Amino acid sequence: MESFTLKNGINVLFDKTNGSEIVSLRVLSPVSVINEGLCNAGITSLTSKLMVYSTKNRSSEILAKDVGNIGADLSSGTAYDMAGFSMSCLSEYFDKAAELLSDIVLNPIFDEREFKFEKENAIAALNSRKDSIGVTASDEFAKLFYGDSSYSFPVIGRKESILKISREDLVKWYKYSYNASNILISVSGNVSYNFIKESLEKHFSAVAVGDKFKDPIFNISHTENIKKEISGKFNQAYIFIGFPCASVNGKDFVTIKVISTVLGSRMTSRLFVELREKLGLAYEVSAAYPSRKKDSYFAVYIGLDKKNIDLTLKKIDEILKDFYSVKISEQELKDVKSYIKGIYLLDRQTVNKKSYYNGWREIVGQGYKYDIEYSNDIEKVTTQDILEVANKIFRGKSVSVIINPEE
Repeated sequence: MESFTLKNGINVLFDKTNGSEIVSLRVLSPVSVINEGLCNAGITSLTSKLMVYSTKNRSSEILAKDVGNIGADLSSGTAYDMAGFSMSCLSEYFDKAAELLSDIVLNPIFDEREFKFEKENAIAALNSRKDSIGVTASDEFAKLFYGDSSYSFPVIGRKESILKISREDLVKWYKYSYNASNILISVSGNVSYNFIKESLEKHFSAVAVGDKFKDPIFNISHTENIKKEISGKFNQAYIFIGFPCASVNGKDFVTIKVISTVLGSRMTSRLFVELREKLGLAYEVSAAYPSRKKDSYFAVYIGLDKKNIDLTLKKIDEILKDFYSVKISEQELKDVKSYIKGIYLLDRQTVNKKSYYNGWREIVGQGYKYDIEYSNDIEKVTTQDILEVANKIFRGKSVSVIINPEE
């Protein structure tokens, strides 16, 4: 791994590989959903999607043709804590890929027709979320758990705010998001250090310095249990229960990742075995611990028949109480660590994923070097660590959403 800074202050991460002649290039920004509010929710997603449509130098047809001519793929992406663009191509076409991405960053046009089309797509996508019982439960949970903070709505935003966002709003957001003070470039592939440095300097030196990313303050606090029951036009019921826990930079982050795997991230996890395999109470059982820069949560979610709701809630409570009362065995911990490390390695087999994880670690504050150290930290987790952290989480207040099918 190498890191360097362009003359205008843009930070670059470079992961040199020795395999296939393929390279992945990402232009990333920490300005994302985390910085949005109720009045402009969805603006990050709209901005990034429109930027890859067309530029002042290239119509949508010409841009697509230029990308296709080098056998590359161009995409935009928006997450809660990061947004940006990526291209993967043969190493020999890196300079052209850099030129194309710089054109997108320097010269977005935000065409009014394309803007209207993308707004309609976003609203349609929000409406379609109501057709999924799991997504509906998750969305309702986020509103209860995060209140008015930016994590409370989907990445694509809110219908009310999307309708009000103007082209002028997009231009301002773009200038804040993709200036030299905020941009991070992450490269992974079989190219030389000198070559990528020269190419990136040539194409991105015109990006101007601007307002620097401001880390928002979150004040998520729950002093009592919250439970909401709603009726839905579904054939089954759904339970979504979450507990407040550490962010990616919290000292318990790695231990909670292990806890998540023990309880619900695979078919041999405790929740799956007890609730589905042994008792047959659920169709879908899992647990999740989103990796967030700010406050996160540990969630258990289950799709089931309405008649099984009360018994399932009782069994969940029993499983969690047992988990924070009795240490897991050394063998179970060993098996879980092997599983996590295996998934970790498999998920980094491509230069595309390597450039993503290096950039993401840097932006959320862990630092790009931590992507290598993470596996070592997993190995250090003990059964006592798990017991102590489980007590912190599951003895705390919970937020629950229960969806019942309409009569």
